[in-house]
Amino acid sequence: MSAKELLALARRDEGMAIFGAICSVLVLLSMLLAATTCADLLAARQRAAAAADVAALAAAPDAVLSPDDACIRAREIAALNDARLISCQVQNEEVVVRAVASPRTNWARWIEHVVSDSTDPSVSARATMSESASSK
Repeated sequence: MSAKELLALARRDEGMAIFGAICSVLVLLSMLLAATTCADLLAARQRAAAAADVAALAAAPDAVLSPDDACIRAREIAALNDARLISCQVQNEEVVVRAVASPRTNWARWIEHVVSDSTDPSVSARATMSESASSK
């Protein structure tokens, strides 16, 4: 090969390093976006679980005296824990609540909306006063 042919071949490869770098950055950014979205969705589910647990426990003493007050108390406690109560039922002094928490980022909210047909992001919890505690 002559020098002219080698120079022409080298000129055809100019700019490929930048293209490769841009592709690598885009792949890394998309992986970072996917990881943070998954983390946000998992954190929302954990927030809902914690809120449901605490709301059920807080409402259990009220379920003995007034079932309506128990659900009001559960709704307040869930709201204080950045969640929303979907349902609250009091049966035989047992409180059963179902709560949901929204993801914090708009992208994760959109993903949750897209896949919400196949998944249920709500979490349920139940609590009751034990016989020894209610007889005191």
